[in-house]
Amino acid sequence: MQHPLQHSLLLVRCQPRAMKKYILLPLLGLSLITCKKGEEEPRIPETVTAAFDQDVDLRYRQQALVPTANQPELTVQLTDLSYSFCPKNVRCFIADFVWPTVKITDAQGQVQELRQLGKVVHTYNPAWTDTASVRANGRRYVVQYTRYNLDQYSREEPQKEDITVTIRITKPN
Repeated sequence: MQHPLQHSLLLVRCQPRAMKKYILLPLLGLSLITCKKGEEEPRIPETVTAAFDQDVDLRYRQQALVPTANQPELTVQLTDLSYSFCPKNVRCFIADFVWPTVKITDAQGQVQELRQLGKVVHTYNPAWTDTASVRANGRRYVVQYTRYNLDQYSREEPQKEDITVTIRITKPN
């Protein structure tokens, strides 16, 4: 008489293809679910409105309508960030920096991309100004990048979504 475990082991040895089907189907389903989760896009922050000569905080992929949402003269969107942060308790040769890229769309739909390549500031103060001039709606606007803020909990491995950039749009006379 065979032991019950020996019988089940014989069954596995005798019918390996049948067992593979039962094991592979759940594993395939699990892998599809896992792949689906990895493809989710990050949430796009709400659109904000800002007046001229007023600081506005933008997160990655967020846009601001200037000066009003009803009839914006400009739509400013933070489209990309180049950045580097020195990890805690490490001496770095380059200071922390954030260089934003903004897309500016005027009322006629003309698009300009502005890359703020400010100098790397060798102080550990994220408040400094980089200014650029753009031409839209047949006139000149001044875009000032004044500072960045990093969410405190993300200091070790910050992602683009953890950074807030402050800009100001001025409409000179």
